[in-house]
Amino acid sequence: MNRMNIRFTLITISLLVFLSSCQMGRSDYMSEEQRKELETAYDSLQSNYKMLLANYEGATDTLPSDIQSLYSQMQNMHSEMDVSHRQMMAGNMGRHMQGDNMMAEGMGRHMQGHMTGEWYSQMMGMHEQMARLHQQMGQQNMARMNRRLSEEYGKMIKMIPDLDEPTEIPFNEEGDPTLLNGESLFSQNCASCHGGNAEGVSGAFPPLLNSEWITGDKSTPIRILLHGLQGEIEVQGQTYQGIMPSFKARLSAAEIASLLTYLREKSDGDYPTVSQQDVVEVANSFSNRTTPWSASELNKN
Repeated sequence: MNRMNIRFTLITISLLVFLSSCQMGRSDYMSEEQRKELETAYDSLQSNYKMLLANYEGATDTLPSDIQSLYSQMQNMHSEMDVSHRQMMAGNMGRHMQGDNMMAEGMGRHMQGHMTGEWYSQMMGMHEQMARLHQQMGQQNMARMNRRLSEEYGKMIKMIPDLDEPTEIPFNEEGDPTLLNGESLFSQNCASCHGGNAEGVSGAFPPLLNSEWITGDKSTPIRILLHGLQGEIEVQGQTYQGIMPSFKARLSAAEIASLLTYLREKSDGDYPTVSQQDVVEVANSFSNRTTPWSASELNKN
């Protein structure tokens, strides 16, 4: 056997060994034990979610239209979260949306984990707010069911590996925010909680339109979108309590700039646009940040 044949044989054997060690649709992002633990938790969550929907269907006559609208939005969010969860569990390479086009390269399993974690966080906040609204209405059973789901999402967040490690924002340096549709980005990522017109839901989700947190210093809304916001916050004289998830793994720098510029232009007044470079500079300044901001922290800086 000549050297060429020997080399070819060795390469073939190595390739076969590698392929035999791989499992189709599996990922080394999680250990088998971690995967099973998260799958069990997710099955429990899905069961409780179905029970909540069944109770909601039986209580629609007693719920105001704005609460019914929130439930409709919650179901849409749940469907999108489920897609992200299944991609992570299958070990698929997450792909980042750049406007209406897909970026050529996947973000990788680590970024997919962060994206799914952001969905868990968003759903946790949504159910916690729904629990508060039902509590105020005296509907204790619905409040308990929503609170249970919020707690389950909180537990699942802790099961995703390496969420406490910083991630690089998946921005496209060649992107141009002016070529993106800020209104469409808002509808896809914000309207489910803050309303189609960005006017918020009283007592649950603060308005973004004419919000001082949006129209003030550019770095404030950029930091909120990059890292999230948690705790008490006052908006237009009303106090809100909840969780705003990070969108760092779901939006590029250009998309964040386009979305925030849309909200600032839609608000009353004349506010400077947000550029992609603005977002990149803030992201680089706080590249090691892994936890949500508080209102007091944002006010200090």
